[in-house]
Amino acid sequence: MTHWVNTMIDAPLSSELVGQTINFHGPQLQKIWEGERGEVDLQNMAIKSDFNSFQQRQKTLNFQDRGKRLKVQQFIVRNANSLFDLSFTEGHSEARKLPGEEDCYAALPPFETFLSLDRTSRVRHFFQNCKLGNIVIGTILSKTANGLMVKVLSIEDGDRIRFVGDLQIKAFCPVINLIPAVDKKKVSRTYLLNDAVCCEVIEVVPEADKLVLGMKGTMLPPGSDQHSRLGLIFSEDFPDVFSKYENLNTNIFLPYWCSVNNIISVRDR
Repeated sequence: MTHWVNTMIDAPLSSELVGQTINFHGPQLQKIWEGERGEVDLQNMAIKSDFNSFQQRQKTLNFQDRGKRLKVQQFIVRNANSLFDLSFTEGHSEARKLPGEEDCYAALPPFETFLSLDRTSRVRHFFQNCKLGNIVIGTILSKTANGLMVKVLSIEDGDRIRFVGDLQIKAFCPVINLIPAVDKKKVSRTYLLNDAVCCEVIEVVPEADKLVLGMKGTMLPPGSDQHSRLGLIFSEDFPDVFSKYENLNTNIFLPYWCSVNNIISVRDR
């Protein structure tokens, strides 16, 4: 136990976040904290516990839930390194990671996977949340002299990917916004039906279900690493999570995914 406590205290914590949490949960959390991490731990972080937040909400607390609150407070103290990581308040792009952490989580399927939503509602939600610069992966449905008609398979907003291939959403990529198609051997060729393409959203009109795509990166921020993805792509260029999702029949396998059933091992993408 002593070795475990010392290991916890070595990690720098955000005194601001710790102070807010102590003041919210009250004297019981402070007592548990001092018992697990030592009486001087809070003093070293200059935590001032006036418990003002706790006192304001104390009259609304249910005595029967005291045991539940105790478990929550114990969880907070024992996971303090992760919950109060100093990098959360220092503007770091990524919090401190543990070795192999990426392999310990499963990507959470789109929220609508767990709901029975009609297509109209899902399509409306798609267009209302679609933003300029979002990355779209799709397949070519048809070609004209004016451009490509694309079936949208997925859309990305940062590190979040939504799979919408079942919605039959179509988008248009004008010929003026195309870049040359290059095959795996770096040889130029024309775009063909059923080719997979990666594009950016350059125009969206939710009221008309209108989506216009481009491949020149005009909507991407300068220096974005997404530029190299645009244009003709192949199966190996698809995001790993996309490929895995497409190969699974979620109606059959979802109840058996231990990572989905275990909320601790699921990270929202």
